[in-house]
Amino acid sequence: MTRELVVPHPGISNWLILHKISPAHLSSAMSQQRRLAAILFTDIVDSTAMMQKDEHSAVSMNMRYMTVLKRAVSSHAGEILNDYGDGSLCAFASATGAVRCAIEMQQQLQTEPKVPLRIGLHIGEIFFEEGKAFGDGVNVASRIQSLGIANSILFSAEINNKLKNQPEFKTVSVGRFHFKNVDEQIEVFALSNEGFIVPDKTKLQGKLQEKKVRRKWILPLAILLLLAVSFLVYQNVFHATRFTEGDKTIAVLPFENRGIRDTDEYISDGITQDIIKNLSKIASLNKVIGWFSVRRFKKTNETLKQVADELGVAAVLSGSMEQHADKIHIIAELTEINTSKRLWGDDFEYDSRDILSIQSKVVGEIVNALKAKVTPQEKNGIAKQYTENVDAYKYYLKGRNFWNHRGMADFDSAEANFKAAIKLDPDYALAYAGLADCYTINQSGNMSQLEAIPIAREFADKALALDSNLSEGYTTLGFIQYNFEYEWENSRKTLERAIELEPGNPTAHLYYGNMLQFSGHTDAGLKEVEKAAELNPLGWAENWVLGRNSYFAGLYDKAISQFKKAIKMAPGQVETTAWSLGLAYFHKKMYQEAREEFDKITFTDHKNPIDYYFAVQSFGYALLGDTIKAKDLLKKSLEEKRKDWVSPYVLSRIYVALGNYPRALDLLEKSYDIRDLHTAYLNVDPELKQIRNEPRFKDLLKKMNLSE
Repeated sequence: MTRELVVPHPGISNWLILHKISPAHLSSAMSQQRRLAAILFTDIVDSTAMMQKDEHSAVSMNMRYMTVLKRAVSSHAGEILNDYGDGSLCAFASATGAVRCAIEMQQQLQTEPKVPLRIGLHIGEIFFEEGKAFGDGVNVASRIQSLGIANSILFSAEINNKLKNQPEFKTVSVGRFHFKNVDEQIEVFALSNEGFIVPDKTKLQGKLQEKKVRRKWILPLAILLLLAVSFLVYQNVFHATRFTEGDKTIAVLPFENRGIRDTDEYISDGITQDIIKNLSKIASLNKVIGWFSVRRFKKTNETLKQVADELGVAAVLSGSMEQHADKIHIIAELTEINTSKRLWGDDFEYDSRDILSIQSKVVGEIVNALKAKVTPQEKNGIAKQYTENVDAYKYYLKGRNFWNHRGMADFDSAEANFKAAIKLDPDYALAYAGLADCYTINQSGNMSQLEAIPIAREFADKALALDSNLSEGYTTLGFIQYNFEYEWENSRKTLERAIELEPGNPTAHLYYGNMLQFSGHTDAGLKEVEKAAELNPLGWAENWVLGRNSYFAGLYDKAISQFKKAIKMAPGQVETTAWSLGLAYFHKKMYQEAREEFDKITFTDHKNPIDYYFAVQSFGYALLGDTIKAKDLLKKSLEEKRKDWVSPYVLSRIYVALGNYPRALDLLEKSYDIRDLHTAYLNVDPELKQIRNEPRFKDLLKKMNLSE
């Protein structure tokens, strides 16, 4: 797995290319990192006055405080973010860890020499500027701490919710407060365990909003208040920024790994993907961004607003995950971007054996926060556990992690892990669907399509026999039906079922769009591929396919725009995208631009055999009328072909451009016989228009169940 300096990063796939950054930029990025945490804020009571009265005693007290602080924070897996001398800001992966640290500190500091310490806790997002931690969560924790007195521990309702089902903690509400620079009132709780002081509600003082108002200002203020209320009602009724039927769009960012080994990141990534998958099953959510787009924001230094703008969503779920011993801690927060409103947040603590149900519980909370309608079928889909074997689930996650990287060796590793999952659970439908994917695009070993596809079909059928509501199984089966069996109507029904089960499945929409367009339904097909690109806006494949299908439809301006977008997403795919862009330029009669793109094919991309690049460049020059150069490159391609394989379909287009139609038809017939993946283009490829009236071409269309 390739990495950026010392920061773990998803592996390079054929679709997304790793961006290099300098050490200076990395340092800046890390300094801007955002994450959710349980925040603990401390302050020594009256430390300034004590320093003025007895400097020596005050310094000794501060030193004792720091010794206890460092030991307690370390023992509860926290970290000290800001040190203020007589106080500090600390962060923890869980609320219980933060509270236990607070208890340990107060208990130790109540022994001689005593330190009068007050503590405030809250859960929220923190970010860093020049090594210092900031954020709304920090502000709230600070305000809560300001209410405290010596030997008290105060905290927000968010913290209290994590403690109320744990009998070791006793809590009591001390009231609701309107703090300075905090929009909403916050209910504050105190730890009431034996040995701790619960402050008197009537005597609490802190950083609160000013309540005193001069009498002469009462009437003007009342009028202003009335106007403000009227305005707010107007805004809420007519211009409210809230989740409406047309605005339920969400991105789930990769959970930040804390306390998890790099080699185990596939677990948190897999749980993130499962959350996305479950949300994608809910039809009332207008858009759930796919994994291949959100994974770019792993360890991002961009703000949630920047992420949301780039992905085109109204809400973002972010969080962190920590695993140690037999416990898993997850902190998650759902934010409505336009209002910066925290729609939902929680701190989960699970036994490791509960890993199978984490994503379902998180999705249920998100659905409630978004007020999304969920059908009984969707509820069953969200709650479904595909295996009860934790180790099988981990093998499946690891297999998907390898499969997402899209390299030949990665597919072999994916296959091995899917098989390991099935060995532990022979009825694991998702693992069979994963194996089907490994064979579908002929990436498993050196098998031909004719050898691989029946195996893929067998695995897909097995997955659906075990679970007739498996969107992944229908998606792969639909691809096989139109690409290799040419059963267009069956494929249509299959892919429609996949989308019915998972409306937010970008791959299902992509395959459905291809099937529709290749079988003669151009407008409907393009609409489906556009939906796939909307769901996965940063996916190279979705954007390139939308460009290719626009080119097939004669929409060359749109094709050019999409290919340029795809190049920006994956500069390493320049050969594939340059060839496509060159074709679009050629049909726009922009011949100089077309030649410049064809010249970019430098045979440096080793993801495909070199004879393939000789062939595609030969085709480009043949179109431009440079027959000498085209034939020279074709010769090289055929020489290389003895060492490797090149698509007969790709070669056929060269012969069409050179005017050798009989040879082109020979190659197209061979392409059909071996089920070359490209053969499905036959009915829509503009480069074959010169031979469309040939009887042999029409016979091919009939064999493929296609009409002109």
